[in-house]
Amino acid sequence: MGWLITPPRFLIPDPRRLVFLLVGVGAFVATEFGRHIYRPWAYARGLSDFGLADSVGNLGGIIVQIFISVAVFNATRQQSFRIAAFVSLGFVAYEFMQPYLPKGVFDWWDVAATALGYAISCVVLWVIWRLGDMRKDRLDP
Repeated sequence: MGWLITPPRFLIPDPRRLVFLLVGVGAFVATEFGRHIYRPWAYARGLSDFGLADSVGNLGGIIVQIFISVAVFNATRQQSFRIAAFVSLGFVAYEFMQPYLPKGVFDWWDVAATALGYAISCVVLWVIWRLGDMRKDRLDP
């Protein structure tokens, strides 16, 4: 078994893959709603939402990236949490590189949103793996 991915697992069917994919797609829809509908609505009304309108892309984007990656790689339990950490660190590193990129703007709210998205992803991953274990225990005598 690989530390982050195991290529032979890529083609193995697993019902959890569908669950991970559905969570990723749901997070994508929610993120795009936040970016294209909620953000303009909040800006137009001058709503103080603790930076949510500004950081909804990072908050939802990290969840999308984690769950789509876990689904594509058909990760094991340990690998799924490692992928989550790896992707989250990548998002944070990218945010810290923003001042050196053209048109890049560093924002602490984006770092906080990434950390929150990582935490939410870890909880959802734990629930999915736990429910799968409970279902397996119920089916196996």
